Amino acid sequence: MYGEIIVGMNMLFNYAILSFANKVGNVQAARRRLVFASFAGALPVVIFPSSMIIVILSFFCMTVVAFGKSFQPWKKSASMVLIGAVFAGGFLTAFQYRITIFSSSINVLTYAVVAYVSLYFMKKKWLDVRTGRHVSALRASSVIDIWNAEIEIDVFVDSGNGCTEPLSGAPVHFVSLKALERHMPEELLKKLLAWDPHGAPSMSGFPEAYQKQIRLIRLVTVQGNSWAVGFRFDRWVIGDGNALQPGYIVVTKNDRRYPDGAEAILHVSAMESLNGERGTAYAT
Repeated sequence: MYGEIIVGMNMLFNYAILSFANKVGNVQAARRRLVFASFAGALPVVIFPSSMIIVILSFFCMTVVAFGKSFQPWKKSASMVLIGAVFAGGFLTAFQYRITIFSSSINVLTYAVVAYVSLYFMKKKWLDVRTGRHVSALRASSVIDIWNAEIEIDVFVDSGNGCTEPLSGAPVHFVSLKALERHMPEELLKKLLAWDPHGAPSMSGFPEAYQKQIRLIRLVTVQGNSWAVGFRFDRWVIGDGNALQPGYIVVTKNDRRYPDGAEAILHVSAMESLNGERGTAYAT
């Protein structure tokens, strides 16, 4: 039983550091993959705690399982893991000499929680600084694949749009109905036009064939709270470059004037895709 506890505690430390690297490095590895990688990194170290070779091999095994074996993505993510480990280790060293807890198991659990919280705030600050380096909003052309159609849309990346789907945390983008109306299946369009954003949220009225692609999105604005219907898209490419990470779109029924004549407002996470696409274009 003691061995399982030690493995579990090591997994908590590993998962905190991998989550930090996953978000800061914008890798978007699945949560289950990070959990498995945390276990792969924890087990050998617990069995052979005094072997430096095992520690190094565990690091390589853990990062490859979490972020893949392609060298450049792995190199970037592994460096973030090292930064997170050094930061968390230094923070815990300072914390250890200020607070004394008598139970060793409670000590380890407390240190794991402290490491996770400290890395969370470091990640938040890191992302704020990185986002601040970009312009506040960017305009581009794009092609979205949804409902078995490829639709060209002029998009506007807005640093103020941080809306996410509550269950998965996936980004939510806002698209004008006029840009999609001709391509949306008729049964979906009818239900969407009849949707009451202030009524009881339910997907039961939408066609069953599309319900797996639909999520209810809670919107909080200065006008108050409301519910919107989010549709999962298959793929969304900015210009001739990077694809956006998987997410959802909310179709706005009203004829809103999007900034700079755009037809969609993208989530703030799209800034990196757009900057990466333009950087590639300039390099060539």
